[in-house]
Amino acid sequence: TYGAGLLLEKLRTKKALSRLTLAGTLLVQFGALIVLRSDWLYSLKAGAFHGSALFPLGLAFFVLQNAGYCIDVFRGKCRGETNWRRLGLYLLFYPRLIMGPVVSYPMVHKTICDPAFDMSRIGGGLLRFLVGMAKKLFLADWVGMLFQTLCQTSDAPYSMLVVWLGAFSQLVTLYLELSGYADMAIGIGACYGVRLPKSYGKSLFYPSIAAFADQWNRTVVQWFSHYVGTHFRGSNRFFQLLALMITWGCIGLWYGVRLPSLLFGLLIGFCLWLAHLLWRDKRTSMLRYALTLLLLSVGAVLLTLPDLPSVWNYLKIMLCGGHIAPTEADADLLRAYGLALAAAVYSVSGNWRWLFHLVEEKPWFRILRVPLTVLFGIGALLLDVMLLVHTGGTVQMQLVL
Repeated sequence: TYGAGLLLEKLRTKKALSRLTLAGTLLVQFGALIVLRSDWLYSLKAGAFHGSALFPLGLAFFVLQNAGYCIDVFRGKCRGETNWRRLGLYLLFYPRLIMGPVVSYPMVHKTICDPAFDMSRIGGGLLRFLVGMAKKLFLADWVGMLFQTLCQTSDAPYSMLVVWLGAFSQLVTLYLELSGYADMAIGIGACYGVRLPKSYGKSLFYPSIAAFADQWNRTVVQWFSHYVGTHFRGSNRFFQLLALMITWGCIGLWYGVRLPSLLFGLLIGFCLWLAHLLWRDKRTSMLRYALTLLLLSVGAVLLTLPDLPSVWNYLKIMLCGGHIAPTEADADLLRAYGLALAAAVYSVSGNWRWLFHLVEEKPWFRILRVPLTVLFGIGALLLDVMLLVHTGGTVQMQLVL
């Protein structure tokens, strides 16, 4: 990437050679991503690496950063960086490598090279890091087990309502996990004086698919819209549909190089185009919220399960294959995960912010705010570490620590 940036800068006036250099760089970078992440090439990787799984941590975000930097140099939005330490710091700034956010070089060049430190920013960053870790460990991992339990059951003893609830719980899990990692990255970045952009909205409940697309993983969606979708836009409806389908198809493949992820992206792109044509009325209603949640729950199934047979088996139970009346298995499942799901749903609704602002106006809270915040941070740190020690944690969480 460093060499390609210098070469693109030198060949700026020679358009043909510049395009060839950019194309070769992008082919190498995205080729590595596809080879190492694709399930279609699993047998090849298993044979080459003696059955061990090989996927460099953070490679998906790293490739987007590399490609965006090279494209910006090619388009003249920034100059090729001659100082390899600065470029390496931008590309390998470790807090955001696992789950982003994706930032352009012109956006963070000044803050990374000349960070601003102060104690209040470090304290706020540490607190945000602990909250993000709690979202991942306490809520996402617990609620995600509901969907895993449903997927591991072959004889379908659960009712259709609980199966739909499992798909919704997986949507909540994805939001908590991804936004939790993003909060950890933003928090650690703030400790270093680097301001990273927000990746997710304050709530998971959207009145439309357009609102979902605007708030979900913003930096990644904006990257693909800016670098991919702009090449296919036009004035007529066909080009609008083509741009949305290609952009969101690439986003789906970026989440995982497999057919269900591609279908997730195409589904979101088609719904965005359909909503643009039919639902120009900006008024919201509970029905629109419910329809959006149902559609996104189906999308969460596509985004999570590894292959089409698994997706089809689960969707078949969701639509017509499960029990209509509640069963005893439903009660057991809700007793095990119902409390965690209720807490997770309340946290992703954003209503707790209203309670916090209400308490913030009380005189006693203004006096006790700092000691309460410190106690909350220490308690969250102890609980996070205790849970990690107890469960072992994932590789990503161990590396974050």
